[in-house]
Amino acid sequence: MFLGLKAISRCSRLRSLKLGICLNMTDHGLIHVGKGCSKLKELDLYRCSGVTDRGIAAIGHGCPSLEMINIAYNGKITDSSLLSLSKCSSLKVLEIRGCPCVSSVGLSAIAMECRQLAVLDIKKCFNINDNAMHPLGKFSHNLEQINLSYCSVTDTGLLSVTRINRLRNMTILHLAGLTPNGLAAALLTCGGLTKVKLHSSFKPLLPQYIFKYMEARGCVFHWRNKAFQEEIDPKGWQLHLGRLSGASS
Repeated sequence: MFLGLKAISRCSRLRSLKLGICLNMTDHGLIHVGKGCSKLKELDLYRCSGVTDRGIAAIGHGCPSLEMINIAYNGKITDSSLLSLSKCSSLKVLEIRGCPCVSSVGLSAIAMECRQLAVLDIKKCFNINDNAMHPLGKFSHNLEQINLSYCSVTDTGLLSVTRINRLRNMTILHLAGLTPNGLAAALLTCGGLTKVKLHSSFKPLLPQYIFKYMEARGCVFHWRNKAFQEEIDPKGWQLHLGRLSGASS
């Protein structure tokens, strides 16, 4: 893999690089990509477990035009990686689900520096809490889609996010700090929502007028009855392979 990426790094006009589930991927290869592919816009490192903050630092420094990065389910990724990526001011899509070592510190840096952020997946980032939601609400005015499932966000943090006018799609499953009253307030605050994914346990706890009001505005509710999942990535490999096979090169 190292020699392959070293060769690829000679492609100075490379725009998209998909390396998902490359288990022998290391930082050494990414360092070459960062040095040679300054025009890179999309990078998929899903489940590349050998990648650490060092490799992401090379990307953050060498690929300032980066718009999309997927580093989901990489247990070695920490806030240092997010601080490096915060230098990519054009970043629009950030997928860091299942990265347990990232926290509100790193995400706050992304919110403050990456003002074009439109899609954010922080599912199962257990150390992300309300402290990151406030910067998102204040600076991420272009945010359209967010997955907060399993994070440590409470009513207060959710309300901060739902003040974003462009927010359209929200998934909030298994937020231990979320109450029916807090959820109701957040839903009524966010006027542009078109899709909301919630745990079915909230359905009988919310006033019916909220559903009628939001559905009249064009919002669709998707109810899920999944139990709390301890697994880091259930069926994730299959899902990701399906996305890759259906994606354009």
